[in-house]
Amino acid sequence: MRSSTGVPLAVLDRLSLDVAALHATDSALHLGGLVVLEGEPPSRVRVLEHLRRRVGLLPELAHRLSGGPGRPRWEPDPGFDPDRHLYESAGGAGPSALAAELLRQPLPRDRPLWGLWLVRRAGGGRWALCYRAHHAFQDGAAAVATLERLLGPEEAPRGRALTFRPPRPVDWAAVLPEFRPARRVTWWPALDAPPAQAYTAAFADVDMARLHALGRRTGATVPQLCLALTTEVLRALHPDGWGPDGPGHGLALRANLGISVRDPDDPRPHLGNRVAVAGVDLPCGEPDPDERLDRLGRALDHTRLARLADAHRVVLRKLPYRIGRLTLSRSVDARYTPLGVADLRVRRPLGFAGTPATGVYALPVMVPGQPLFVAWVTHRRRLHVTFLADRSLAGAERLPEAWESALVAHERRAEAGAFTRTGSGAGAS
Repeated sequence: MRSSTGVPLAVLDRLSLDVAALHATDSALHLGGLVVLEGEPPSRVRVLEHLRRRVGLLPELAHRLSGGPGRPRWEPDPGFDPDRHLYESAGGAGPSALAAELLRQPLPRDRPLWGLWLVRRAGGGRWALCYRAHHAFQDGAAAVATLERLLGPEEAPRGRALTFRPPRPVDWAAVLPEFRPARRVTWWPALDAPPAQAYTAAFADVDMARLHALGRRTGATVPQLCLALTTEVLRALHPDGWGPDGPGHGLALRANLGISVRDPDDPRPHLGNRVAVAGVDLPCGEPDPDERLDRLGRALDHTRLARLADAHRVVLRKLPYRIGRLTLSRSVDARYTPLGVADLRVRRPLGFAGTPATGVYALPVMVPGQPLFVAWVTHRRRLHVTFLADRSLAGAERLPEAWESALVAHERRAEAGAFTRTGSGAGAS
């Protein structure tokens, strides 16, 4: 196929491939979602028939990586066949064991960098479908939109905007301080152990009614509450480190929150990585929970995130790859930004052949050396939280319980009128 049919990789696509090369296995830079359903699993033939019908809605899925290191591009795969992208797994006793298996699965480079796994056992009489893609091939928003088309309602889907908002002139005076390098982290014990670069996942589920009720009492949005609960989880993981005599007292942990910078007129809205990051300081060392929530409300302010998205969109459009490559090592250094967070919203109910999904769990990427990534997915009336941790992180199996305990503690404080109403803003999508 002639190169003229190809689409050159954007800077973020190429940098994602570079980050993947830093890992022991390329699969660490794969992302996607695990969709859990109840009942008996369908046959592979039935899933393949469904997949063949739906991939026509997503022409980007037929693009493969091509070209040499100097001129990589996405080009239509002349041998594209959905059958080569449908895999099977025997599964395991539950989502955690299943995720550990799926996180190791490769995506062959001789075909488009995505796959759908039919998982026959997901614990408790359940089965699952898992969609995974390379982070160079898709970002989180594109992967969610792909899931909605593959497993959403049969009717023709409405177009979904994958941008944070339409581009606007950048207020550079206000946004330039955001580009200052993060402070080096020396007070978090999770960074003391050498990373294993092997990962484990744990999950939590929350009824959205609880979060909405808490939001009404505190004035916080659901993403702000999720960041607050993440902060409480980190405090519980190393309680001595954040106390009055601890090295992190009064300090914060920097987290990267993805924000979309995809152009609204992108002709291939489901292809490529178009996500920049907004730095969010999780105030783990702040002793007052009211102040912690208030700080996170300001960090997740809609105006701030929109302004950052506008600025990153302009910078990335003009950023030469060589410059991006030079800054890569600092941008993925866990000593400066030790964890990632993601807020994902599935706006169309997922299921298969009339069986609704009972859970949708994110499988995020892992930056080399980072001990933890926390991602939450809103689907129907539930919030599904994924804690993806490097196996060197001691106590990672306690994170779901700590999340629930933190939510209960916030509910009790809110009922007692302890929280003042934080500044509200729209969260990232």
